[in-house]
Amino acid sequence: MGYAQTVTPQKGLFFGLFSDYAEARVEHFRRRIYGKTVHHLEALSDKQLNDIGVPRAEIKDRAYQSAYHQQPYQ
Repeated sequence: MGYAQTVTPQKGLFFGLFSDYAEARVEHFRRRIYGKTVHHLEALSDKQLNDIGVPRAEIKDRAYQSAYHQQPYQ
Protein backbone atom coordinates (compact mmCIF):
# COMPACT_ATOMS: atom_id res chain seq x y z
CA MET A 1 0.00 0.00 0.00
CA GLY A 2 1.42 3.39 -0.95
CA TYR A 3 1.23 6.56 0.98
CA ALA A 4 0.92 10.05 -0.50
CA GLN A 5 2.09 13.08 1.33
CA THR A 6 0.79 16.54 0.56
CA VAL A 7 3.25 19.33 1.05
CA THR A 8 1.96 22.85 1.43
CA PRO A 9 4.55 25.44 0.57
CA GLN A 10 5.44 27.84 3.33
CA LYS A 11 5.24 31.40 2.16
CA GLY A 12 7.58 32.61 4.82
CA LEU A 13 7.39 35.23 7.48
CA PHE A 14 7.74 38.23 5.18
CA PHE A 15 5.27 37.19 2.49
CA GLY A 16 2.27 38.46 4.45
CA LEU A 17 4.04 41.65 5.42
CA PHE A 18 4.99 42.46 1.84
CA SER A 19 1.55 41.67 0.45
CA ASP A 20 -0.12 43.78 3.16
CA TYR A 21 2.30 46.61 2.43
CA ALA A 22 1.58 46.40 -1.30
CA GLU A 23 -2.19 46.49 -0.69
CA ALA A 24 -1.78 49.49 1.62
CA ARG A 25 0.28 51.32 -1.00
CA VAL A 26 -2.35 50.68 -3.68
CA GLU A 27 -5.11 51.91 -1.36
CA HIS A 28 -3.09 55.01 -0.50
CA PHE A 29 -2.53 55.71 -4.20
CA ARG A 30 -6.24 55.31 -4.99
CA ARG A 31 -7.27 57.61 -2.13
CA ARG A 32 -4.81 60.23 -3.34
CA ILE A 33 -6.08 59.99 -6.94
CA TYR A 34 -9.70 60.20 -5.71
CA GLY A 35 -8.95 63.29 -3.59
CA LYS A 36 -7.09 65.06 -6.36
CA THR A 37 -9.82 64.28 -8.88
CA VAL A 38 -12.55 65.61 -6.58
CA HIS A 39 -10.50 68.73 -5.80
CA HIS A 40 -9.80 69.52 -9.45
CA LEU A 41 -13.36 68.89 -10.60
CA GLU A 42 -14.85 70.98 -7.79
CA ALA A 43 -12.55 73.84 -8.78
CA LEU A 44 -14.11 73.97 -12.25
CA SER A 45 -16.93 76.35 -13.02
CA ASP A 46 -20.42 75.07 -13.80
CA LYS A 47 -19.89 75.95 -17.48
CA GLN A 48 -16.67 73.92 -17.63
CA LEU A 49 -18.32 70.97 -15.90
CA ASN A 50 -21.23 71.20 -18.33
CA ASP A 51 -18.76 71.20 -21.24
CA ILE A 52 -17.26 67.89 -20.11
CA GLY A 53 -20.67 66.46 -19.18
CA VAL A 54 -20.22 66.09 -15.44
CA PRO A 55 -23.01 67.45 -13.23
CA ARG A 56 -21.70 68.99 -10.01
CA ALA A 57 -23.81 66.56 -7.97
CA GLU A 58 -21.99 63.57 -9.54
CA ILE A 59 -18.40 64.73 -8.98
CA LYS A 60 -17.66 62.42 -6.05
CA ASP A 61 -19.34 59.42 -7.68
CA ARG A 62 -17.47 59.93 -10.94
CA ALA A 63 -14.16 60.39 -9.11
CA TYR A 64 -14.80 57.19 -7.12
CA GLN A 65 -15.59 55.22 -10.27
CA SER A 66 -12.45 56.57 -11.91
CA ALA A 67 -10.13 55.80 -8.98
CA TYR A 68 -11.52 52.49 -7.79
CA HIS A 69 -13.05 50.93 -10.89
CA GLN A 70 -10.73 52.28 -13.60
CA GLN A 71 -13.64 53.89 -15.39
CA PRO A 72 -12.69 57.31 -16.72
CA TYR A 73 -15.47 59.83 -16.42
CA GLN A 74 -17.31 60.27 -19.67
